[in-house]
Amino acid sequence: MSYRLLVLLFLTFSSTAFADWPQWRGPHRNGIATSTGLPAELNENTAPKLLWETTEEIPSDHYGGHGSVAIADGKLFLAVVWHLDEPTETRKIDGDVLSTLGYRGTNSIPKETVEKMEHERMNLSRRLRGNALDEWAKKWVEDNLDEKTQLSLGGWVISRFKKGPSAIPLSVYDTLRTVSNKTFANQTEVEAWIDEQNFDPAIREQIVKAIPATKKVANDVILCLDAETGEVVWRFEQKGFPSGRASSSTPCVADGKVYAALSEHIYCVDTKSGEEVWKSKLAGKKGPASSPLFLDGKIIIQQNMLTAFDAATGEELWPNKEIKGANQSPAAWKNLVICNSAKDLCGVDSETGEIVWQQPGGGDGTPVVSDDTVVVSSRLDGKNLIAYQLTEGGAEELWAHGFLARRYGSSPIIHDGFVYHLGSERHICINLESGEIAWEREASSSISSPLVADGKLLVYENRGGFISMIEASGEDYNNLGKAKVGALYCASPAMAGKSIYLRTPKSVACFRFE
Repeated sequence: MSYRLLVLLFLTFSSTAFADWPQWRGPHRNGIATSTGLPAELNENTAPKLLWETTEEIPSDHYGGHGSVAIADGKLFLAVVWHLDEPTETRKIDGDVLSTLGYRGTNSIPKETVEKMEHERMNLSRRLRGNALDEWAKKWVEDNLDEKTQLSLGGWVISRFKKGPSAIPLSVYDTLRTVSNKTFANQTEVEAWIDEQNFDPAIREQIVKAIPATKKVANDVILCLDAETGEVVWRFEQKGFPSGRASSSTPCVADGKVYAALSEHIYCVDTKSGEEVWKSKLAGKKGPASSPLFLDGKIIIQQNMLTAFDAATGEELWPNKEIKGANQSPAAWKNLVICNSAKDLCGVDSETGEIVWQQPGGGDGTPVVSDDTVVVSSRLDGKNLIAYQLTEGGAEELWAHGFLARRYGSSPIIHDGFVYHLGSERHICINLESGEIAWEREASSSISSPLVADGKLLVYENRGGFISMIEASGEDYNNLGKAKVGALYCASPAMAGKSIYLRTPKSVACFRFE
């Protein structure tokens, strides 16, 4: 990290912030916590104990996203687009209904393969039941889908075979999608439309049952909790827009303000009073998952385009419409903003918003910077983890590794000369300088981003059910044990002192090492 950026961070965050976690991925936005005194391993005696858990239910996923928490000056901050179901006369057959009915897009499967799948589903032998059907379906997937499609759609294809002729035909989904943006006046009107389609009676019943008699409404909420007790200090709330789990941003705390991107606006709120300082309109149809970066008096965020706002006033300083995306969170190196876009990794002048360089990349992960090196996870085939040497005018590829996974959203960590990527269903350690793989293991870690503290990596496994401790060493893979935490697996843990702060599917919780 450059001297200039160190000074900036020191001035930006309070003197205690280095023991805090004031933004996405921690004080330096790199997943590194300054905590010490952690146990040598995790077992029943040394596992962190639950210190507190919020009693009010805090929604997640489709009703509250997957944003993580920030901790500063003894307070915890969480931004949630808080969805509620409200009774309504109107009816919709929208994406949520289609999802409930089991719809998945099949564009990645050749048309002839889809036709073959549906033909064989309708003509399965009656002898294929139970385990025999399971094994047959698995083999069909292996024989007919490429490896990448197996990861994304294999389970769905198997589920259709297991339902056999009772599965909803793909043509029915196509018909339903033609009205996914239509609002029907009432139940009678939507059922009349369904009847006009002459669906099979059993299919009709499934569709009618899946259509809710409610509509989603939402409020933009910023919660401030006491980090020691979990008690609510204040709650900021304004009317929002139902944006679903797309809104999964982690707030940023700087200079006594908390900055939070929610459904339609980005807000600046005073950390002591919870009073609004300013709000600015966001671009796009849904709130972003991108988490704001505070840099040189600016708030920088991906909101369908990379955008800088004046941190004091909320005025938009510059947008860069070439850098598209809403899930990617930016990082900083000297005077550059480094950010994944939908297809590239970009270095952007923080003053003007102009692109200084572009390199292969693209994806949802946050770049991690160490001195003059940046490492980024990517969806790019054959280059899913890439290291670049940074200069004032560009970035030169040092090495890249490819691997097949369903998701590539987990962000890497650089620690003591090694890169750790603990996601995409694997744990991998790479020598930063040489690019050689030190060790690699299959693992049940998917999309959340790990942290490192006291020479130990902490990462979710088993869909957030457990947090595992792994030695941060390039010598060998050494799993030091795990503890049950029941975390929201798409969110990521935060750490301050000996406390781990995390979201569960219905709450915020604090676990503490003794």
